[in-house]
Amino acid sequence: MRQAKLLAMLCLWLVGSGMLFGQELHSSLQLRNNHLWRGIEVASGLVYTGDIKLAYKNVYGGFWAAGNTSGSYKEFNNFVGYKHKRFAVELWDIYNFSPDATYNNTEFFNYRNNETGRFFDFRTFYTLSETVPLIISWNTVLFGRDRDLQNSKNKFSTFVSGEYPIVKNEQIEVRGRLGYSFALNNGEGEQANFFSRNAGFNEISLMLSRNLKVGDIVLPLGLWGMWNPVDNRAFLQFSVQAYSF
Repeated sequence: MRQAKLLAMLCLWLVGSGMLFGQELHSSLQLRNNHLWRGIEVASGLVYTGDIKLAYKNVYGGFWAAGNTSGSYKEFNNFVGYKHKRFAVELWDIYNFSPDATYNNTEFFNYRNNETGRFFDFRTFYTLSETVPLIISWNTVLFGRDRDLQNSKNKFSTFVSGEYPIVKNEQIEVRGRLGYSFALNNGEGEQANFFSRNAGFNEISLMLSRNLKVGDIVLPLGLWGMWNPVDNRAFLQFSVQAYSF
């Protein structure tokens, strides 16, 4: 109940701030058959993901939430970011509190590094140019449940990727992404990082998006094929965006 009240107060603050100070309020909701992230299938089933973001000039922040209809997957994240021209940097406070989690999934406000079930994800993005729209991204887990086997130190697991629009026109967009993961501070004899069991190319993705028009309604549809050579896995995602503003 306390968390619900806090969430309601945050929503009111975001809306009120946008009205009072001329900030921009954005929100979206998607439905998909799974949740894919950096070579991982985080959850499967009928998954919903949504966000609320407040932006003022180059600075923005908000929260992102997700879950599935069976209740086996639940996630709530806070984030802040800064964007200038072709460069963006973000810090995400990520908390997956799914019921079957093997870590601390019952203390949302526990920020003790060796006990918490959350983690801080530091993200950077840089687009080379308008003529070469290659997006290079460096992402590192700075804090939380990215620990060695003895729970004595953080691994600082890192995911580096490049993403490029292969086809882009008024009807369709096809994007490709290649990602490599590794740990900056692995424990002795350990090979795994937060994203895969060994360092290597753990994501090869091909993402297709297209708008479906039904009368006056436009529904953005997505198809995402993702391969993880390191963990010998592959996933396929179908998605539809319910709303966006």
